Amino acid sequence: MPDALHLLRLARSSPERPVELPGGSLRVLHLTARQDGGAAACWYVCLEGTLILDLPHGDFVQVRAGESYQAPAGEARTLMPVGAVTVLLISA
Repeated sequence: MPDALHLLRLARSSPERPVELPGGSLRVLHLTARQDGGAAACWYVCLEGTLILDLPHGDFVQVRAGESYQAPAGEARTLMPVGAVTVLLISA
């Protein structure tokens, strides 16, 4: 049986940079500062803290621990953590 991954600890081991997880399109990210989120399609699953996704035209989405948001392709975004936040990123 494979060992379980502790996603929070894994993300904290490399702050501000996504850590690739085994099996494909999964990454985990621990943020303490604003970061460009690109414009590729992605699910953001907040594991701890609160993440604000700053979207075009003055729109934004607040994602709290236990919540998720699907960002469509072509929608530029800025990732803004409220304090420290850990997010699971699932590429579409």
